[in-house]
Amino acid sequence: MLRLFIFCFLALSLPTIVFAQTDYNITAIPKTLQAYANAVVRQQETSTEVKTLDQVIYKHKEVITILNGNGAEYAGIHVYYDKARQIKNLRAAIYDASGKLIKKVNAAEFQDVSAISDFSLFEDDRVKFYTPLVSYYPYTVEYEYEIRIKHTFYFPAWAPQKAADIAVQSSSHRFISKPDYQIRLKEFNVTQPKTEKVLNGTKVTEWTAQHIPALKSEPYSPPAQDYLTLVEIAPVTFAYEGIAGKFTNWQEYGQWAYDNMIKGRDELPAETVVHIKQLIKDISEPKEKVKKIYEYSQQKNRYISVQIGIGGLQPMPAAEVDKLGYGDCKALTNYTKALLKIAEIPAIYTEVNAGKAKKSYQPDFASAFQGNHAILCVPLAQDTIWLECTSREAPMGYLGSFTDDRQVLLCTEKGGIIARTRKYAPEQNKQIRTGHFILEGNGKISGAIETKFEGTQYDNRESILVKSPKDRISALKEIYPINNLEIIKYDLAQHKTEKPATIEKLELKAEQFGTLNNNMLLVPLNHLNRETNIPKEVRNRKNKVRIVRGFYDEDKISYDLPADYRPDYIPQPVELNSEFGSFLAKSSLEGNQLVFSRQLTLKQGEFSPETYDQLVSFLKKVADADRSQFVLVKK
Repeated sequence: MLRLFIFCFLALSLPTIVFAQTDYNITAIPKTLQAYANAVVRQQETSTEVKTLDQVIYKHKEVITILNGNGAEYAGIHVYYDKARQIKNLRAAIYDASGKLIKKVNAAEFQDVSAISDFSLFEDDRVKFYTPLVSYYPYTVEYEYEIRIKHTFYFPAWAPQKAADIAVQSSSHRFISKPDYQIRLKEFNVTQPKTEKVLNGTKVTEWTAQHIPALKSEPYSPPAQDYLTLVEIAPVTFAYEGIAGKFTNWQEYGQWAYDNMIKGRDELPAETVVHIKQLIKDISEPKEKVKKIYEYSQQKNRYISVQIGIGGLQPMPAAEVDKLGYGDCKALTNYTKALLKIAEIPAIYTEVNAGKAKKSYQPDFASAFQGNHAILCVPLAQDTIWLECTSREAPMGYLGSFTDDRQVLLCTEKGGIIARTRKYAPEQNKQIRTGHFILEGNGKISGAIETKFEGTQYDNRESILVKSPKDRISALKEIYPINNLEIIKYDLAQHKTEKPATIEKLELKAEQFGTLNNNMLLVPLNHLNRETNIPKEVRNRKNKVRIVRGFYDEDKISYDLPADYRPDYIPQPVELNSEFGSFLAKSSLEGNQLVFSRQLTLKQGEFSPETYDQLVSFLKKVADADRSQFVLVKK
């Protein structure tokens, strides 16, 4: 993958203006800032100073009080560096609740470790970090450092409130440059206008914020930038790894990326060209050619993070991937693009912000590293195919929840273009389950279930595929929390068709599935797919309600009843319809068999804050229905 620079931005953009200690006593924090807060930023000063196109200084000082154990994660200090980022003047100090100094921490006490990913081959990122070992609360951490950067390709954002449960007493950010140096800005939830001044041939743009309260937790909220203060800063002219450039929009950025990072890196050895032509010589349909070539690349290569080549941005040449048989997302995407070129099928290198949160590129603000991953776009005449080139298992055209339904950047020879990846409707994200059980008079059950997963639910069992048989059993017992569960047989298969599906087959038995109470047998109707994610109630909600991804679940389970028992109670049908989706659960007696069916649809979308109570109510009623039991009595 591309380096996770956005994460590093936060470490880099938290800059050293030296100021004398003020009152760090906990009593100096206004009561209004302690509400809903797990930590309070007492003082924060950051600055970005552009001296030349290849010399930038970031400075940071921050004082943060950790109020309780829930805020402990904000006490640690992490500073990332590499050959283009050098750390200077790193130090920290810890104070008790009264503001008394407990410990000074110098640079030698910071741990210095490699910051490579678990399966990286070549990476030079390192991190210096320090985690205070304080077992009581509250306490205060003060730290400062300076980062010297050898490029101007991107600048750190100003984010005074790192998370919603942090309050801020005082924060400021200064951008310092020559008067004629141009930058572009995007501001989110800024309440105080920036100030600009020119003094002694230097231009200073400054943002300040005071008394930002923490926000109470609100489940199903939109992305943080929708409600937290954030200022993003991008250059107009820049230098990066010795390459100069200029961009003010995505077309210009994409042009620079194509010309300097992608162009000319798709040459392949003659023998590979001959092999690919032979591979597809009897295939006429373009889509089938894409499938054949994609599967060839999948089986030939393996993914490994290789963060080299112009700061980790430039893909490895296709010929090198062809020789080595591995590469990172950039390299494998570029390699597959090169293979398709042999078949005269155009494909477009694409940057994307991967992850389940569906974070999109901002169409109106071009800046580097809005993405963290690369995929391939293949625009055929009748369809656009998206290829995840790092996976050896993904079906052609399947993206899943990692890269679905978000705006991405196509890097074409004519410049950058914002496009959107495939969106799956709720009814396409299906989980369809059928099951048949034999229920005995002592409460024991035995039987089998079969489940089909489609759409973004296709990879619901992806993690199980790579587990050992023993670990599979443990994982399945967590998925199906049935007491005394014994798995007799298990089979899992992925069908990589145009509409891919994962099929799970499970034979099981369980003692005491039903509970005996005198002459009654109490049996849960639905122990396989219960709704348990009930969000907490929130009064006076402020944020919109955001459901990131919709889905459709359908279950049909039949129980053969013991011959010496008869039904005494069968739950009434439950039917719910709301703005957020629908639910139907019903049971029927068919001879000596009880048949239970369940259908749940949850819709994707954004809804007004006032509807949140309706969502909580809807999910609670679903959960209540899922806990229903039927009762048998002896004849």
